[in-house]
Amino acid sequence: MIGIDTNILVRLLTRDDPAQFDAAVTLVRASSAGAPLFVNPVVIAETIWVLERIYKVDRVAARKQLARLLDTVEIKVPEVLRMENWTMWLDSAHADFSDVVIADLNRANGCEKTVTFDRKAAASVPFMELLT
Repeated sequence: MIGIDTNILVRLLTRDDPAQFDAAVTLVRASSAGAPLFVNPVVIAETIWVLERIYKVDRVAARKQLARLLDTVEIKVPEVLRMENWTMWLDSAHADFSDVVIADLNRANGCEKTVTFDRKAAASVPFMELLT
């Protein structure tokens, strides 16, 4: 299995560098369900951040584009990130995607909650509470 970095996903989604886009497409086409590309949670959070902040893609559109890409046989994400979590993550009103990922990964790994000093996250992210 080959792990891929954020910039590979960004090229696939933005097509802003034709040579790198072609190389990324070739990589995806060379992979399969038996030999997928691995995408870890940090790469997912970074990709969302880049799309939203650098490329100014609408939050919902950015998350849906990435979810479609991640739900292919050529891409493998940790089992805790399979599509049953995407609905909650994509529908979150919270602007910072990484907070949503952090809280849900913690929940999936047995945490009853995730504490934070971020008032906005505590108010809008499931399983996140303000530490006072």
